[in-house]
Amino acid sequence: MTFNLKKINRLTVIIILGLALLLPQITLAQSKPADGFYGLDQTAENAGITVPEGNASAEANLQFMVGRIINYLFGLVGVIALTVVLVGGYLWMTGLGNEEKIGKAKKLIVNGILGLIVMFLAYALVYFILFALENATK
Repeated sequence: MTFNLKKINRLTVIIILGLALLLPQITLAQSKPADGFYGLDQTAENAGITVPEGNASAEANLQFMVGRIINYLFGLVGVIALTVVLVGGYLWMTGLGNEEKIGKAKKLIVNGILGLIVMFLAYALVYFILFALENATK
């Protein structure tokens, strides 16, 4: 009976990676709490955030819905801008010294970074406006 060292090494690596991926699931497994909030309600209360209950006014629910939509849109725009930067970096690395490809890659990277800057400035502006409106209506 002969042992193939390559197969044993491959099997050992697969087992170790499998355990490394599975271990957090095992150690963090816990039963779901009765309220389903996992302590987030207490965290929100400590942060001074009020979450509308089921019988809250439609205005409060609308505010939270608009806030969620804005956050999702900013997240999507951020992912797109980051993807543009990564594609530009990939094109630069695979350009093999071709000045045309490298120039195109530089433009993509600069446009992606400018997109991220515009997104952060827009987020700050929206946050400022919503904060001012909230304080003005109190």
